[in-house]
This record gives sequence, C-alpha cells and structure tokens, in this order.
Amino acid sequence: MKIKLVDVDNRLSIKYNKSEDVYNWGADNCYPQLIKSLINSSVTAKQCVDLNAKYIYGKGFDFTSNIVDKNTLIINKRGININQLLRIVSREFSEQNNLFLHINFNALYEIISVDLLTSEDVRIGKSDSTGYSGKFIVYDNWSKDKGKKIEKKDFNIIDKYNPLPAVIEAQVEAAGGWNKYKGQVLHINSDFGELYSLSDIDSVIYDANAEHRTGLFKNELLTKGYTGSKFILTKPMDYAETEAFGKTLEKLQGVDNIGMVHFQVSEESDVLANELSVLDIASNLDDKMFVQTEISSAKNIRKAFGVPSILIEDGDNSIFGNSGELVRVSQQMHWENKEEERNIICDAFQMLFSKFHKQINPSNDWNITPIIQKPEPTNE
Repeated sequence: MKIKLVDVDNRLSIKYNKSEDVYNWGADNCYPQLIKSLINSSVTAKQCVDLNAKYIYGKGFDFTSNIVDKNTLIINKRGININQLLRIVSREFSEQNNLFLHINFNALYEIISVDLLTSEDVRIGKSDSTGYSGKFIVYDNWSKDKGKKIEKKDFNIIDKYNPLPAVIEAQVEAAGGWNKYKGQVLHINSDFGELYSLSDIDSVIYDANAEHRTGLFKNELLTKGYTGSKFILTKPMDYAETEAFGKTLEKLQGVDNIGMVHFQVSEESDVLANELSVLDIASNLDDKMFVQTEISSAKNIRKAFGVPSILIEDGDNSIFGNSGELVRVSQQMHWENKEEERNIICDAFQMLFSKFHKQINPSNDWNITPIIQKPEPTNE
C-alpha cells in the first residue's frame, strides 16, 4: 500500500460512516493499513515489532511442553495449534494493539474453533440506542486496492462475542440455522476505553516515514544520480564511427550499468590525451547528510515501542563491550515490560478455551514460558 500520512489530529478520527454502517478506523478508514505499511517500510519499526512479538510469545504456553502429540492442540480448520495461534496473535498485537478473534460454536454452545481476523479487514458496526455495537463488518477492500469502491454486498457481518446459550440460539435463528451461522468476534485492544486502540508507532509515525524516505532518497541518488558516471571525450567522429563507439561503450558498462556520457571535441589534436579522455563525474551523494536523521528517527521509534537499544542495535553493543550480564539484564527487563500484553492475551485464551469442545489445557494454567530464565538466588 502506498503510504499516505494525514494530519495528526485526524489520523485516528473515529466517526460513524452512515453509508457503510461502520465506525471508520482513521480519517480514511485505513489506519491499520497505514500502520502495517509504515512498519514494513521502516527497518527500526519492524525490528521493534518483531522483538516485542517475541517477548510476548516467549517459548509458548508452559503446558504444551509436556504434550507429545501436538495434534491434540489443533484449534481450528486451518490446522493451527494453540501455540501457533499465540505466535500469530503476538505479532498482530505488537503491530496494531488490537486483536479480532473469530469464534465458532457447535449446537451444544461449545467453541469448536478460534482464529485471528486481521485488523485491516475488520471494522466495528453501528451501535444501538444504548451505544452498544453488536456487529463486526469483515471486508478485504477498505483501502480500495482491489476495487475503486466499497461493495457492501461483499460484507461479512459477524456478531460480537457473547457465549450465553440464549444469545447464541437467537443469533443462529436470525441467521437461518446453524449451517448459515457465522459465529462471533471477540475484540481485544490495549486501551479498553476506546473503540480502536492506537498502535505503538502512532506517536513516531513521521519518524518511521522519515526513515523510509531516507532510504528511498539514497537509492534514487545511487540509481539515477551521477554516482560512478563518466565523461568520455574523443576526437571528432562521423556518424558511423559514433554509432560504433557507442556500442563499444555499452559493452564496457558491465552489470552495474555505469552511466557514460560521450562528448566529441571540436578539433583534432596530435596530443593523445586530447584524442581520448575519461573523466569522473563528481558524486552528489553524501552519507553524512542522512546520519543525524537516521539516528534520531531510530531512537524515537525504539522509545515508542519501549525497546532497549542494546537488544537491537549492534552499534550500542560495541559501546557496552561484551557484557553478557548487561544483555541478560536488558532481556529480563524487557520481558517484564511486556507482562501486561501477555496478561491481556492469556486472559482471552483462558476465557475462550475454557469453553472449548475438547480439553486443551487440563491444568488451566496459561502461563507463558519465558525467553530467559531468572537466575536462582544464591545464599552467600
């Protein structure tokens, strides 16, 4: 998706859209698409999201380590097991701070499948007179990349999560039977007071774009600027000689396709240097002009995601030397910093899978195995 930035005050404008019966997610209803595009085009933001997802997921749920047959942990028709869903959810939450889980039931009102719907595809439907929004609209073209207009006939309307049998029964009846019932959607966000939560990158959205643009600018200078180009000065040539010389130059360009500009002097000379000269064209690329922007942008992005620099910056590691202890302390600190996100996700998993049609977790212990174990205290 082409990156489109809007005014800060309007970026996460949440207004009811009467024509589509949804609450717009951003001024153009494409906030999740903007976030994904920015993160994927910013090397620092992508590192931060990857790392935060890793520190939410840890090594998966504790209880799965003792289960030999992982097929018993499969939780939907796609064949995804409980740890794989946790990994997918961890990445989505690190990126968007929002989760939409699609839940299906059987006729006993037991949950038979749980899967993730991407934030790009889901919007909250209209609310009733009490302010309650009981529907989610799932659609794959809010950005209009696949078509120039929104096609309401392609909307997939799904009920909000409510596991009460009477509620499910009423929804099934309204849908026209179990074979037409689409299940429910559970929306989890980091800020429960808002319809949609802001992504961690939101406060540094222009830094992420600056990092992206800096890379594009340097690439333009390298590919379309004068870097490595040559002036070729020769004696006067007729048309046939000029054509033949041009073909020779093309062969000399090689795989890098270095630019060559051929000039012919006005008069012949007995001096060899005047018969054929090759001059370098001065490069207009100066890496130093980008350094401060890149350093400042990367630092701000790391701060917004709460990532210690030592965990992703090779340069900072060299400053601290080979201090394994400092790295371990930073890892432990970051693990603890992600506790709230893990708790939000684990609470949702516990709530859903306690109603699953088969026993997934007999212990009902939904702790996640840490990436790094705390050292045992020593008695000295």
